[in-house]
Amino acid sequence: MWGSIKNAVPAILTGVLLSFCFPRFHLSPLAFVALVPLLWRARTLSPLEAALHFFVAGFVFHVLLLQWLLANIMWAGGWAVLGQQLLCIVLALFWALAGGLWRLLNERRPAIGGPWTLAAFWIAIEHAQSTVFTGFGWSALGYSQGNNPYVLQWGAIGTVAIISFLIVLVNGLLANAIGQDRRAAISFVSAIVLLAATHGVGYLLLKPPQELVDPMRVGVLQSNFSLEMKWDREYRFETLRNASEKSIALARTADIDLMVWPEALILADLNSPEVDALLQRTVREGAFSLFEGAGILDNTRDYNSAILIDETGNRAGRYDKIHLAPFGEYVPLSEYLPFVNSLVPTIGNITPGTDVRILPVDGHNLGPLICFEMLFPPMSNRLRRENADFLTVITNLAWFGRSTAIPQELEISRMRAVETRLPLIHAANTGISGVFDPYGRFRPVELLAEDGPNLYPVRRDLPLDALVMARLVGAFDLAPKAPQPLIEVHRWLPWGIYSVAAALLAAGLLLPQSAPPPSAKKRPRRG
Repeated sequence: MWGSIKNAVPAILTGVLLSFCFPRFHLSPLAFVALVPLLWRARTLSPLEAALHFFVAGFVFHVLLLQWLLANIMWAGGWAVLGQQLLCIVLALFWALAGGLWRLLNERRPAIGGPWTLAAFWIAIEHAQSTVFTGFGWSALGYSQGNNPYVLQWGAIGTVAIISFLIVLVNGLLANAIGQDRRAAISFVSAIVLLAATHGVGYLLLKPPQELVDPMRVGVLQSNFSLEMKWDREYRFETLRNASEKSIALARTADIDLMVWPEALILADLNSPEVDALLQRTVREGAFSLFEGAGILDNTRDYNSAILIDETGNRAGRYDKIHLAPFGEYVPLSEYLPFVNSLVPTIGNITPGTDVRILPVDGHNLGPLICFEMLFPPMSNRLRRENADFLTVITNLAWFGRSTAIPQELEISRMRAVETRLPLIHAANTGISGVFDPYGRFRPVELLAEDGPNLYPVRRDLPLDALVMARLVGAFDLAPKAPQPLIEVHRWLPWGIYSVAAALLAAGLLLPQSAPPPSAKKRPRRG
């Protein structure tokens, strides 16, 4: 028993260290060494044993990283615990697949099954995590580098995937250096050179803030309405009135072109005379266009939508969310397994939209993303190709209180700004709200709005966590979009990932197994 636990220590250590690389601790440099204990241990294991150790590491990592999902116990009861554990098991199985195949090739053909192959397999399974069964790519290792502005810039070259690739490759080289590899010195020097080159290229890609000429000015509302208030019909008009009051107050302090409200802020009937009159008054008194999230009932179908209202009060555009959140907005496979609906309660049965949409506003093109959709690089990159001038993410994480879901989601949105080289407006109900420039630099909302129409400056030295679950507003000059290097890479990268991984796997399995060097001594395997 003790031997089995002791053998699993490196895998457990890797899972713990990787979780520390993400917010709230955000010790991003650890990512470049966190996999080393696991890889060092796996070098003497059979492929099946290596897969098991990778599974343990992945399970520990995801349980710690996604602990915020347990907050759903308040809404779904004990099913939230079961759901979180099952999700972590599924995500860990992807790790087991990558680790087992890598160790198989490493055993058969060491020249093929090296760190480069592991890195290729890793980004293949991360891409699969982000696409299979609607996808949940929250845990990609590249998201750990949000507070490293130089490594972060690689996202503009090859999305978050290339950052994960570099992280795994450095870990693999370091593991070789301490794993009694015959070329340990070469592996160690290669890791250091790769780290230096990664930061050096990132330094060259990171440009200083541009001097703005006649910029578009946007206002952002962090409404901070609890779910109980949003769902209570008694408060549905009151939340709208409050948001209107804060927005008009902000417009009196700054000349705003566009005001952005969070996801599903309006749950009242948009077509009711009372709601329509208040929205009309808001945009006319504020002299701005309004982009706001709303729940819409259209021909008996519910949509999670975003509405653009121009300065005259006309509805200038609507976008319906395409990528719905599983178990929050729909139950996966419910049409084939009807009993799942009774086992796993969902808040609503939302109908997905059909396509991305660009919304023109004040001479600029707005690319909308609603909450869960910020997880999908192809979607934001398509908005860039459709000529979006900026992205706007509206979200509602009130489900998860003050948990790490909030800063983790912010880092994922930061990556979308860097990948597309577009400024990104981030409006979250409970935080953290603000604006990213195309290089990932963030400016948070800075005015407290918890005293009627009065606004008070927030201390600039406060940590971002202090802005969570507070009612805040802010006005920002929006940076222009920046050139996107190697733009075509974003389009073929997923197919390139799978092609390289498949070619390496085929070569490792089809070529004859390498003979061990004459000096190699057989060692008993340790499980």
